[in-house]
Amino acid sequence: MLATTPNTNGNKKLMTANYSELVTVNFQIDPKILEPRVPRGLELDFFNDETYVSLVAMMLRDVRVWGIPIHVATGFEQVNLRFYVRRRIGNEFRRGTCFIKDYVSSSAAAWILGSLFKADFHRLKMKHDNSGFDGLPESVPLVDYGWKAGDGWNRLRVKALSPMRETERETKHGFVLDHDYQYSQRKGKTLEYPSDRPDWTIWSASQASFQCDVKRLFGVEFAKPLGRRPSSIFVAKGSDVTIFRPTTIN
Repeated sequence: MLATTPNTNGNKKLMTANYSELVTVNFQIDPKILEPRVPRGLELDFFNDETYVSLVAMMLRDVRVWGIPIHVATGFEQVNLRFYVRRRIGNEFRRGTCFIKDYVSSSAAAWILGSLFKADFHRLKMKHDNSGFDGLPESVPLVDYGWKAGDGWNRLRVKALSPMRETERETKHGFVLDHDYQYSQRKGKTLEYPSDRPDWTIWSASQASFQCDVKRLFGVEFAKPLGRRPSSIFVAKGSDVTIFRPTTIN
């Protein structure tokens, strides 16, 4: 089976934003944990017979809705936990992501994104201290995100190793990146959001410094999977991303 390229079906742009300074930490997980969360009309996507969740932290800048800048356009942090699904179209698949929990550092952004994607976005106090994305040959990206839950701070800190040249789908990095749709479910209906972005410059990373109250923020069922050694980690400079109006698929 082949993955389809994003099909906007002539849909208008819903949102554009600069997704930047991303870090993605991937964990293998029992598919039985994810199956109850799969929206109607979709199925879990596997890599070498394994399923994964990804903890992603990034900056969103220059956010525009219907082409109009919103007042949080100067930038805000976002942290989410996601998993991977696919939708069969004939003898092909459309591959996408579903979000388990999504947190942002702006109340206005939480409301706007929640309205656009028919999903719950939660506001947390966040901070970041990122460097090394200036494009200089000697630069090595370092990402350091923090988010506060209750009285304690959670932290994800990753230092990149070297640029990745191979990101084909046959690699774990390629599998994670090869998901060009976002899916959400509201009132029993599944919404499909096509997205479009250029290829990203990414760096591998060997380990992450990760302290997180997983039970509180994502659910008790994810505490054990996220407590294991990550299956893979990568850092990406990011780019402008366009997300198109959704289609109801059932």
